[in-house]
Amino acid sequence: MNAIETVKKILSTKVDVSKLKEEDSLTSLGLDSLDLVEIMLQIEDELGVEFTSDEIANLSTLKDVVNLIERKVK
Repeated sequence: MNAIETVKKILSTKVDVSKLKEEDSLTSLGLDSLDLVEIMLQIEDELGVEFTSDEIANLSTLKDVVNLIERKVK
């Protein structure tokens, strides 16, 4: 499963991902900072990677999340 598929699977528990685009801002999806932390923790568990709080704080779009995951997984 690639990064975007993983993110969509995890996001689907919080938002409708059927029309999700990589350029969507996380706040436009209705996610707050606590939601984002919870999502990133789930991603960490699923992929076996770790994110710093600074990395998470700098995420603003879905593409940012995907890019961070791709950097960590390589």
